[in-house]
Amino acid sequence: MPPAVAPLAPLRAALLASAVFTVRGHASMISPPPRNAVDSSLPPWSHGKHPMTGWIEPYNCRCTNGTDAECNSGQSCFWFSQGCTIGCAACDGQGQRFPSWDHCPGTAKPKAFTDGTYLDKKWWTANFHAKPGSYDDIWRYHPWRAPGKAPVFDACGKAGGTDKEVFNAGAFNATVHAMQGDLGSEVLKPRPTGTVWRRGGTATARWQMTAQHGGGYRFRLCRRGEPLTEECFQRTPLAFASTTHRALFADRVVELPATQVDSGPAEGWMRMPLPDRDPHPCDYEVPPGEHCSARCPGCGPPWYAADSACPANCAKAFPGLPSVASADPRLFPDPLGGADFHSFAIEDTLAVPSSLLPGEYVLGWRWDCELTSQVWSSCADITVV
Repeated sequence: MPPAVAPLAPLRAALLASAVFTVRGHASMISPPPRNAVDSSLPPWSHGKHPMTGWIEPYNCRCTNGTDAECNSGQSCFWFSQGCTIGCAACDGQGQRFPSWDHCPGTAKPKAFTDGTYLDKKWWTANFHAKPGSYDDIWRYHPWRAPGKAPVFDACGKAGGTDKEVFNAGAFNATVHAMQGDLGSEVLKPRPTGTVWRRGGTATARWQMTAQHGGGYRFRLCRRGEPLTEECFQRTPLAFASTTHRALFADRVVELPATQVDSGPAEGWMRMPLPDRDPHPCDYEVPPGEHCSARCPGCGPPWYAADSACPANCAKAFPGLPSVASADPRLFPDPLGGADFHSFAIEDTLAVPSSLLPGEYVLGWRWDCELTSQVWSSCADITVV
């Protein structure tokens, strides 16, 4: 159950009347081409097409792969896990952004997981004015606050993030390859990419998000033929080999400073380079007799799909919470000046360990969010020589 924090009754009408809503999140690795993008081989998604996925809040994975004429990502940005908070044994599929929601409150956890201190505050991506572990520290249970420690449904993602379609683009269009609720490691077959990495050298990988959730990410390897589990991927995390990212637009390249966690238990993880400035980063449950005014095909009658997760400014919906609980632009400016997320890809340079045995591997990309209880996952086939 969510925490017992209710919205202020006098503000309900104002929240419902004034809200403006947008789709949140979704991302994937796009190079090497991941198994998660296999739908790009089917006519609806082929040659860079991106039809809408889902009916409640239709969305797609439209992307740009640098100067390539096509970005064939299929439905790759719909493979994720949600309802995943640090220290829990499993995710529960509940992705509502209720403040300070620990999804397994009866489970014993290390003190650093509950007092907000596992990840040093200098690597937070949101809610910068909160004191760690305080009432204001509403994202402290979310995955980025202890990178790699939140559970996932599957190390290669779950189609649609949950078993049935929900508000916030938690959806997946069924194809011959997968359907809503399928696990990536079970249904996504090896997909040769022709990507060859040399031991002791460097290699590049690209990812793209279609909206932000803050947090950070890491690339890992699992030897092909082994079960594609978190345990396998966590045995071979990859180091970043550059202090910058490259934002690849169709007509230009922009170097961005990279902020890597360089000490503590999360050392080696990379902070997201772009801020989430969502002015309504919290959700609340609309009281009986009222409805959320989010605008989406499934938000109206008879479904009212957003009523259990109605987006709002945190301070207006919950007493005493920060008015800016996302990224404060004074402390985390946008290095790309608000460029459309769909118009560029982010490229990272990685160090290929010299200790690797030659052979076939699966490259995993894991994005741990800070403003949601979500983890995005992609898996791609590569050869190491």
